[in-house]
Formats: sequence, structure tokens, C-alpha cells
Amino acid sequence: MDVPRAAAEARAADLEELLQMVRRDLLLREEAPSGDWIEASVRELRSGERPGWYLPLAGGGGIAFYRCRGSHAFGHVHVGPGVTGTDRAVRLATTLLDALPGTLASVDLGFTGLAGDAEREAVGRLARRVGSTVIERVSMERPLSAADAAPLPELPKGTIGVPVQDVTVEALADLDLRAFRGTTDELLLGGGADDYRRSIEALVGGQLGRFLDDASLALVEPDPARLVAALLTSERNIRRAIFLDLMTDPERRRRGLARYLLRWGFRALWALGYQSVRLWVTLANAPARALYDDLGFVAGPRATIYRWDRVSRSAQPHTAA
Repeated sequence: MDVPRAAAEARAADLEELLQMVRRDLLLREEAPSGDWIEASVRELRSGERPGWYLPLAGGGGIAFYRCRGSHAFGHVHVGPGVTGTDRAVRLATTLLDALPGTLASVDLGFTGLAGDAEREAVGRLARRVGSTVIERVSMERPLSAADAAPLPELPKGTIGVPVQDVTVEALADLDLRAFRGTTDELLLGGGADDYRRSIEALVGGQLGRFLDDASLALVEPDPARLVAALLTSERNIRRAIFLDLMTDPERRRRGLARYLLRWGFRALWALGYQSVRLWVTLANAPARALYDDLGFVAGPRATIYRWDRVSRSAQPHTAA
């Protein structure tokens, strides 16, 4: 049984091949990083700037790595094809978890290379560790049609619509933080204001696909000025877009803000020539899933995030799905 080796000791060509596998699988989920991600990752893994471990390609291969953001880390585990994929994923993830420095409070790990049942088995084995949380996400997709070009209802009472680019990153990050505080979704970003700011910068900066200004909208109460909801959208390919983030002020819920933004988004995307729109939602977010169901989204592939906290929220391992 191969023991994961430090990625800093790997040949650049081997790391590049492993990372090509990661990108390919993320591309199938339409979550692939853009730009020179592979080249930059190889440099960082070999220099040790990005901690990572790998298993040789001859045995099926695999790689695990993470990046720190303050006291939180965000990482990924990938295994190549083969019947030992689940075991390889657990070995890589365990090596990563055991090597985390004491300065890190938590880590979120995503997975690729495993079929659904194998991924759930691997995460289930990791979840025996105290401090574990399992976060299940599902993609949902909706076709766009000429019916989406119908006139919209009036804006929610007391609000005006403004382009997202006219709203500061700080205001969007603050709304996002407040919208998801105390929910499972909060665990995906780390929970701090800086984490949300970095996330918003990445989204509007096009790191997850070309940002679509014409299909993104903010709702503002004008007097006094207060951002109360926003929809951020990007392109996945020439036919499909994705709603990256839908946020509403927790003090303004049940006023139709999210429903209005989604219908506005359908209309904008149809006018831009897209044929469908996708989004991701955690299974724990029942109100959001009910809204998406009502508006015609259909559930598709799932993905699992494994979360480990150094200080457990309970005395025993637990899951949230």
C-alpha cells in the first residue's frame, strides 16, 4: 500500500498530469478553475507554498492539497481510476488532515475522481473523526424559454434595481455574510468577513467563469440606502449560465426578493441567448430548494464537502445534509 508522498518531491510532469485530471472532472461539473491554474499550482506544490501530497500514477494516482485563508483552509482530494479509489482518497485526506498546522481552525475538502457511492463511503469513513461535518450539495438546472421574456411584476415594494458593478464589494460581502450566518452554507466560506470579501472578488472578477453584468442585479432600499438582495451570474459556456450567488437580507425575507431576482435573471439570460441556467444548493437549505423547485429547477448531480473543525461543535462526530 503506497503512502502519500509530499508533492514538493514530485516531478513537475506527474503533478501536471494529476492536476489535468482534477481540472477535467471539475469541468464536467462546470466548476473548473480558469487561466493558468495548472501551471501555477505545479509551481506552488513543488515549492511548498501550497501544501500537498500525491500517490504515483502507476497505482492509479491521486493528489490532495490545500490553501490557507487566515485560520481556515480549503482543499481538494482527487484520485485516478481504479478499484482502490476510495482507499486512496481516504489515505490522501487523512495525511492532509494529520499534517494541518495548529494555527488552522478548520478545513473544507472537495473530492473528484470518485463515483457517488464511493465518494460517500470515503467521506463517511473520514467523518468518524471528531469535529467532522459532511455537507451535501446538489446542482439544479432550469431550461430557459420564450416564456421567460414575459414582463416582470413590479419590483418588491420599497426597492430599486441597480447594477451589481455599482455596489461595493464590501457591501456585497456584508450582505452575503449576514444572509448565510448560522447556516450550513456558512461553513463553505469560512465564516469571516475577509472570506466573504475574497469570495465576492473572485466571483465578480471572473475566476469562476465570465461574469455577466447584464444578468446580475442588486436590490436596494433607497432612503436610507441599504442593500437588501443581490444575484450574481456568470457564463459556463455559450449555452448555459450559472447563478453563482443569491443573497437576501435576513431581516427582509418572505418579501419576494429572491423570487423576483431569479425571474429577472431568467429574463436577462434569455435575452442574452442562453438556453439554460444552473445553480448549486446545499441539501440542508430546504427553503431555497423549495423555491427553486417551484420555479422549475430540476435536481442533478451531487457533490460532497468534508469539513473538519479543530474545536468540534459537539462532543461526537456529526453530519449535516
